[in-house]
Amino acid sequence: MSLPYPPPFMDLATLAEHICASESTIENWVKLGIFPPPRKQGGKRLWEWKAVQRHLAKRDDGVSTSPDLVAERIRNATKAACAENH
Repeated sequence: MSLPYPPPFMDLATLAEHICASESTIENWVKLGIFPPPRKQGGKRLWEWKAVQRHLAKRDDGVSTSPDLVAERIRNATKAACAENH
């Protein structure tokens, strides 16, 4: 039996290896809303590789890296974090 490469779903460690980013960086991107969130399956957080590929392709096009969009996501994440603490 041969498994597909890359796997259709990846845990955090595998995803970090595939996109050459640290696990903490990916977690921070998810918190800021600038990276696709994981799915929870069987108590594990898994990222769908196709969703990650789509996201990375958008970033290459400059779509999701516009300063206004990034600033808006940071504002929204800050508001959400403040709401959690109050």
